[in-house]
Amino acid sequence: MRNLIKIASIGALAVAMTACGKNKTGTESPDGGGGGGGGGGGPTGPAPAEASKEAKNDFAEAVKTYNAAKSDGKLSGDECERVAGAFQKVYKTHGVQMALAQFNSGVVLEECGQSDKAEGVYAQLISQAPKFDLAYNNLGVIYWKKGQESKALDMFKKGVEANKLSARAARNNVAGLLRNQYVGNSDANAFNEAEKSIQGVLALDSGNQAAYENLARIYYDRGHIKDKSYLVLANLVVTQGVRVLKNEGRESSDLYNIQGLLLLERQDQVNALKAFKEAVRVEANHVEANLNIGFISIRFRDYPTAEKSFEIALKDSRQAKNTEAHLALGVAQRGLKKFKEAEASYNKALKLNASDPRPLYNLGVLYQDHISTQDSVDTAQNEKLINVAKGHYNKFIEAVKSDKKWSQQALLAKDRIATIDETIAFNRVSEEMMKKAKELEAIAKKQEEEERKRLLELEKQAEAAEAAGSAPAPAAGAPPAGAPK
Repeated sequence: MRNLIKIASIGALAVAMTACGKNKTGTESPDGGGGGGGGGGGPTGPAPAEASKEAKNDFAEAVKTYNAAKSDGKLSGDECERVAGAFQKVYKTHGVQMALAQFNSGVVLEECGQSDKAEGVYAQLISQAPKFDLAYNNLGVIYWKKGQESKALDMFKKGVEANKLSARAARNNVAGLLRNQYVGNSDANAFNEAEKSIQGVLALDSGNQAAYENLARIYYDRGHIKDKSYLVLANLVVTQGVRVLKNEGRESSDLYNIQGLLLLERQDQVNALKAFKEAVRVEANHVEANLNIGFISIRFRDYPTAEKSFEIALKDSRQAKNTEAHLALGVAQRGLKKFKEAEASYNKALKLNASDPRPLYNLGVLYQDHISTQDSVDTAQNEKLINVAKGHYNKFIEAVKSDKKWSQQALLAKDRIATIDETIAFNRVSEEMMKKAKELEAIAKKQEEEERKRLLELEKQAEAAEAAGSAPAPAAGAPPAGAPK
């Protein structure tokens, strides 16, 4: 059930691979494991015992070619054609007894990103080896990835019919698609068929990881949507699945994620968060678990964790249009004072869904409460920024209009606009008061200067008078000063 190529062995000889897809969550995606007859955790196809010794030897050489090419961890360029060609040559030489070889050539082409060529290989193999269930399964996976779910379901069902005793991957994929139908329209028939299909897998393979994941998920879905009693069943399946896998040295990120969802149903966010973190420990890029961690972390104001989790989840191409995730990422970035990044996230959400008014409101809050209130922002800049916020609020109000769903938020937006208008009006009054205060200050300063000059002049006059009064009086009969003697 992973977006990876799986490799399994038949005895110590054969290698079989299958392509897997992934939708929003692992339990909604095509399963790549569980084919007929072999071990190693993946599909295996017809047992090599049915093939001739020469066919087995040639197949072994093709496997060596694959392993040598993959020694650096990937296939690329000429390696893809060479390895696929090696498996095709085995099939052409030995025919249907080596259907597994032709199947592997298709898987190699998928691994190299050539799904159109792989589709042709699987389609041809179905016509030439109609009992080879893995070809139906992988062709169904390709259709599922293309969004052609009806064709995919038909292929998976044909795969089950082709090998009723061992078609585990096809059975799981039947359940996965039917689970999608049930979630979409609560179709009880889809639920019953999905449940029956998964139970069929577990009857064949009691340790099938994908089956536990699918069964737990569909029980959770029914419990979440309609009948709470199914949450108890989901929990039992999760507990059993974790225990069975642990005994085999395996773990399931999907089961831990569903465990977290079940805990959220009980309003236990703390332990739910622990379960989601277990999921990402097993699979670091698990999309749904990372989203859940992000949303809970925001509630706890753990913005660094929220930002990291949302960024991981949004790397998945199927989450590119998830407006909820982009909005939440913006909230986390805002909390970290990454205002430019937050604005970009809100604008991304708005671009993805122009009919969703929430980004507009969030942009208003970002500008009013955060960008405009920074220490480096002066009054003039503050007014400019809160006017930007006002523009976003007005757009929000226009977008929601008379929709009762948004009536409370519309009132809040109007209150915020009123606050902005009051702030600007207060600024005008403050400016006028400051202007008058400066005028009064200038007048007072002028009067003070004039008074100071007046006092200085009086002081000079007093000093002159005092100087004149201290001169000695002339003697009686003496001529006035300066008179001729």
